[in-house]
Amino acid sequence: MTDFDANFAAGLARRFRLVRRLGEGGMGAVFLAEQIAVGNRPVALKVLSRKLLDDPDFLLRFQNEAASTGRIHHPNVVTIYESGQADEGTPYIAMEYLEGESLRQALARRGPLPVPEVAEILQQAARGLNAAHKLGIIHRDLKPDNIFLTYPDDAAAPLAGAHDAVPFARDVGAGLVPALPVGTADAERTQGPPLRPVAVKLVDFGIAKLRESGAHTQTGMVLGTPAYMSFEQASGMRSDELDARSDIYSLGVVVYEMLTGRTPFHSDTPVGYLRLHMQEAPPPFRAVKPDLPALPQLESVVMKALTKDRNQRYGSVLEFARAFAEAADARKAVVGAVREPPLRDHDTMLQPPPTARRAISVATGIGGTRSRPILWVGIPAAALLLVLGGWYVSSSMHLHRSSPIQSASVQTPQATVLQQEWDQAQPLGKLKLNPKDGLKYVWIPPGTFMMGCSPGDTECGDDEKPPHQVTITEGFWLGQTEVTVGAYKRFAAATGRQMPDTPGLNSRWTNENMPIVNVTWNDAHDYCAWAGGRLPTEAEWEYAARGGSTEARYGPIDEVAWYDGNSGGQMHDVAQKRPNGFGLYDILGNVCEWVNDWYDQNYYQSSPSQDPQGLASGQLHVLRGGSRADGPRYVRVSLRNGSVPAFRPDEGGFRCGGEVFAP
Repeated sequence: MTDFDANFAAGLARRFRLVRRLGEGGMGAVFLAEQIAVGNRPVALKVLSRKLLDDPDFLLRFQNEAASTGRIHHPNVVTIYESGQADEGTPYIAMEYLEGESLRQALARRGPLPVPEVAEILQQAARGLNAAHKLGIIHRDLKPDNIFLTYPDDAAAPLAGAHDAVPFARDVGAGLVPALPVGTADAERTQGPPLRPVAVKLVDFGIAKLRESGAHTQTGMVLGTPAYMSFEQASGMRSDELDARSDIYSLGVVVYEMLTGRTPFHSDTPVGYLRLHMQEAPPPFRAVKPDLPALPQLESVVMKALTKDRNQRYGSVLEFARAFAEAADARKAVVGAVREPPLRDHDTMLQPPPTARRAISVATGIGGTRSRPILWVGIPAAALLLVLGGWYVSSSMHLHRSSPIQSASVQTPQATVLQQEWDQAQPLGKLKLNPKDGLKYVWIPPGTFMMGCSPGDTECGDDEKPPHQVTITEGFWLGQTEVTVGAYKRFAAATGRQMPDTPGLNSRWTNENMPIVNVTWNDAHDYCAWAGGRLPTEAEWEYAARGGSTEARYGPIDEVAWYDGNSGGQMHDVAQKRPNGFGLYDILGNVCEWVNDWYDQNYYQSSPSQDPQGLASGQLHVLRGGSRADGPRYVRVSLRNGSVPAFRPDEGGFRCGGEVFAP
């Protein structure tokens, strides 16, 4: 116990007994405690950092959470028991101790949820939110982090942790994950358990607006989390003009994410999110998740909640939930079915390797992730003057920006040990190890996407236009990484083919984890045939590269690609950057990749809408993806280049696709 813990515990000794510190962040700490006067009831005790006591913004948010949540008495809202100050002056909030996981953790662990489960979570969240709205309280920061799931009827689940510590120290101290197998909530399955009982709790009303008080937010100040902000919040609407329809929009974003696995908009910057919320229409479900079954009625319900004009949204959050439930019942729909071949004994699932499974001292936070709540002062489209970093959390591991996955090891009266698997940002999917070349291949399901220049991309060349809808009618396998030096050595040894000349960046081919380069298109073609597959078509490559994203890149460039801004002029080992939505590494940057098609700058003017194969002949073959020596403009999913088949680019490699030893 630290000196602060000891002093704080002494200052609360008459009321609470501190059990242990659950987590900490830049704004304070969270403790598991026992409330002595109420039979040693376990509580989550949130404590504001003493260094922030003189900061009026942070102090106001802390006090506002106690004031707003404390007025709401509803089973779907976390209960505030009391708030006050310890004897030595430290402010605290004592709140309900919850066991389970945040919706953010559930989505990170399981991916998109079945429709019946989405409907149940929405119904309960709407009831809790309606209770707040009836009191004139607007949440203003609805997102998966602030929707907590408990599983009351499954006492055997390995639960641990206290919540609503989470939003205070950004997913600290609780939010610990029960073992809920993927798909167990799918009520439409003919086999397996039924929909698991879940109790939903809304948490973190720290920036909630009490309608009768307009003094909390100045004109032009924007509060919230960028990806989930309403149009009104993004436009800087005055606090006293916001109403419950702002929460309906944010809840619509959450429902969109529950169904598709991602938010409707993605940007690398907060200001970019503001522009998208104010100017762009949300993409259709299948534009971001092509394998999703058609859900026109449900999609219509969600899109109404996401309408820019709040007068066109639902009149209440309960009306939204009822409309969704009716559409779900009418469709009897199940989300997430992917057409793919059956698993064989040699197939494996994309899971964290054993070495990636670890326990850490606190539930990790999101410093730098998309779900951090922020405060902006000034006109949103103008300069960003002030950012509140939210509740940062110390952790023994680094998480990528787009993988808000929490892990924790906490000893509590209810659960003594928890070790949660860390996903390493890999989505769940099918993975095969090819015994011939020793590389892993990912199953890419069939689907429809927009090929060519991405929406809002101002750097597209004429050969990337016009953007056009393409359907890939059959699923296929694709190398999880580019072909490595080690794999190519297998090919050379088996076929008697000579290794290409070694580049200066990998002298004598000593590093077998780097991608092979200096290969011609014919070399790549022959390798893939030997490995049991083929080069992917250009359409297959772009569909797989997007991984469900409609952006020019599937994430911030520094997180997903090696390019001239971060490579140091060096080629790097494969799989060092964040994978895309299909689990593919380095499909942008490091080395560009040969594909099967002949290059024609005008091909998109008349290319087929189903399974385009490219021209029957030509002079140049297509290279895709950009390399470690290219600037950002050339590291985009839609960029096209052409080169003669005999060219040996020292920045060019390839990955194989197709059947790949399919049964």
